[in-house]
Amino acid sequence: MLSNTDVSFEGQHILLDSHFVFDEDYKPHEYRLAVDQGGSTNEINVTFSDGNVVSMVTLKNDTVPLSDEFPSDAFMTENNMPGLWEMLLISADLETGERYSAMVYIPQGGAMFELEFYVQNDPHTINISGEQYSCTVVQENTLDLRFYMHEGELLQMRNDDQDLIFTRIS
Repeated sequence: MLSNTDVSFEGQHILLDSHFVFDEDYKPHEYRLAVDQGGSTNEINVTFSDGNVVSMVTLKNDTVPLSDEFPSDAFMTENNMPGLWEMLLISADLETGERYSAMVYIPQGGAMFELEFYVQNDPHTINISGEQYSCTVVQENTLDLRFYMHEGELLQMRNDDQDLIFTRIS
């Protein structure tokens, strides 16, 4: 899976390019992320094997290795990569009003996190380019994320801690 996230805000620009290899059960094999911010590139290279995960994080030409156990029922995603979250959410059979937990490895944090998800009872209407969409809202409490799903697609992701909103555009 190739993913690109291009963000511009108040004259600042950041481009995130990722390459994610996983199997038919969404179990990760390798992940690479390159972050270009104003011409400066940082990289994260992650490999998964034998119940472990190893990340090589390169920031300003300094490389730091990080490792952790990777349980067989765990997933991998990135804080601010909506495509990876969408894959995780649509691969699960989520029901309204229910709570779920998952062990998730987040390369930006270099560690496993136990995340808690809640599928809100009532739909929420969002406006994208003048069109109204009635969305199922999946809330994640640990990272304070909200996902707005419509007809099996992630239309909007909000990261309230970082005051970010990612909206799908056609």
